[in-house]
Order: sequence, then C-alpha cells, then structure tokens
Amino acid sequence: MKRIRIAHKKQECIGCALCAEVAPAYFKMDEEGEAQLVQIVHQDATFQYGTGFEEDRDILKQAADGCPVDIIRVDC
Repeated sequence: MKRIRIAHKKQECIGCALCAEVAPAYFKMDEEGEAQLVQIVHQDATFQYGTGFEEDRDILKQAADGCPVDIIRVDC
C-alpha cells in the first residue's frame, strides 16, 4: 500500500474541526480545542507530520482544501 505524507501547522489551528469531521482516522481535536494528527511521525517548529494511505487521498484533500486557515498539506 502506498503511503502519502500529511503536514499540519497545529499552532495556527483555529479549531473549526472540519478536518476531524472529514478525516477522523487522521485528525482529532485535542483538549485545547485544536486539531492535531492522530499519528504524528515527527514534528518540527512549524509542522506536525504524519502519513496516510493513498486510497484516502480524496478525504485528506477535502480536509486540506476545506481548512479555512490553509494549514494542512497532503503529499508535501
């Protein structure tokens, strides 16, 4: 199964929860009301990084395209 990369700027999240609603296998809301990746492979000062399955690309793109603050990148 091919994997794709997901990047998320958690510190810029406004808590709209769209990504968690569209792709709950990949995003969850934390106790501060911000979205975060369910599985974080690594992170740096700006992004959290995770991976997804190629067959989930459409829902991950919906989450990225629907994010009102444009902080999700898929296959970056």
